[in-house]
Amino acid sequence: MLERWTSAASASADAGLADVCLVLEGTYPFVAGGVSSWVHRVIHELPELRFSILHISPAAGYYEARAYEVPDNVIGVDEVYLHETSTLRGGLEALRMRRVAADFARFVGDLRRGELGGFEAMVASLQKSKLRHRTNLLVNRLNWSGIVDEFREDATDESFLNFFWNWYYAHQPLLNVLATRLPRASVYHTISTGYAGVLAAAAGAHHERPVLLTEHGIYTKERRIEIHAAEWIQDRVHDELAVQNQAPFFRRFWNRHFETMSRICYERAAAIFTLYMGNAKEQIKDGADPAKIRVIPNGISLERFEVGAERFATREANRRFTVGFVGRVCPIKDVRTLIAATRVVKDQVPDVLVRILGPMEEDPEYAEECQKLASALDLDANVRFEGRVAVHDVMPELDLLVLTSISEAQPLVILEAGAVGLPIVATDVGSCRELLNGRTPEDRALGMGGLITPIASPGATGRAILELFADESLRRAMGRSLQARVRRFYDERFMIDAYRSIYYEHIADEVDFVASDQEVHTVSACGGQA
Repeated sequence: MLERWTSAASASADAGLADVCLVLEGTYPFVAGGVSSWVHRVIHELPELRFSILHISPAAGYYEARAYEVPDNVIGVDEVYLHETSTLRGGLEALRMRRVAADFARFVGDLRRGELGGFEAMVASLQKSKLRHRTNLLVNRLNWSGIVDEFREDATDESFLNFFWNWYYAHQPLLNVLATRLPRASVYHTISTGYAGVLAAAAGAHHERPVLLTEHGIYTKERRIEIHAAEWIQDRVHDELAVQNQAPFFRRFWNRHFETMSRICYERAAAIFTLYMGNAKEQIKDGADPAKIRVIPNGISLERFEVGAERFATREANRRFTVGFVGRVCPIKDVRTLIAATRVVKDQVPDVLVRILGPMEEDPEYAEECQKLASALDLDANVRFEGRVAVHDVMPELDLLVLTSISEAQPLVILEAGAVGLPIVATDVGSCRELLNGRTPEDRALGMGGLITPIASPGATGRAILELFADESLRRAMGRSLQARVRRFYDERFMIDAYRSIYYEHIADEVDFVASDQEVHTVSACGGQA
């Protein structure tokens, strides 16, 4: 175990300074599962470090309560609200307002041209200004001229009113993020690009401290999926049939907006971490410097699943063949495909039981659609919506885990199921294929841990479930292979040790002020004491 910081830790504690400020968006500590679980484990397993959390929420009061009780080494949780229109932070003289407005207009113009050079100047200007009414920066003569010019050059086939409100709702949250108070920390670590990535980049630039980025899912990819399906983006529709070789204007507009925010984070980040090489390729395509990228796979606490693995190995056979789904009931998880696949399975296995285990409050309308679909397909006796559960307690009760997501990075649920010994049916997204089949020759030699299916294919998913239902020995063999893979390559301790070394490496230069006669313990990038 690495030694705790001595005089350096005391100095930062006395100053109320966090070693690591985690910059998050729509996740920990307000939303359970997924990335939140990862964040909670990192904080919990590094008790010698002091963390603060800067969380981006849609609006004040959006989250009624925290989903996690934060560990004692979290010294503060602050929220930033994307959609507030003003803030009480003191006055601003008219002359200074014009200067900040000019800086903001210049920054917005740079973004439109794909240039990022004005970012740090914009941050410095906003932080110095202590704005009272941020809206004044959006609706002023300088910006109005830029808005009109952009419309005339790019969007004359669209409604100007529609264009203006899209422009406004793109830049108002960005302005709120850049103008928020930026707490001081030794290192800023964001777990996504997007608004959180911009906020981390702003904090790092303002306080001249390093920024780290870990992407589980690729933010821009997920936004592209949402934008493609978004009903609130209203492009002009003509009566005549038209064949388009590119997305309509407003979908291009929003894609460009999110891609530019990601580039800001990629450029400012001192190091970029991802879960597997497929993600790294997406990051490079979106503008990340390959030299900054390092792959650190997720891991899980194997000890948490030891009892479950024993229960699964020794339990009696289920009376009903039981399929599990663990995750949020929301569109990106494509629960509708699993329900439709259950209809395929039921034709041959009438009493099949599908347990949908996960929170339903993220998208209540979608959750209701899923429940109605199950009823419409005569599956009320086969599909159960059970809400949030303790995963390690429920896994041993299943025969098979199914994942039907249309986008994933490296799903922890596959690792958790593998630790118990469950085989998997998963869509061909993210790192699912290498988790089930192996990444290296040594890894692949362990055998297949499940079956891979196409995205949004109820028929293929149903047939894969039936294949494993029909062959118990195959199910057991795949479960054992996946269990061996998880134990050998995905122990959480590997990931925690990697981030401990990374944090200490980037914190080290912050504590150089400590008197030379005091002993300070830091950690090198390779994990040894320096």
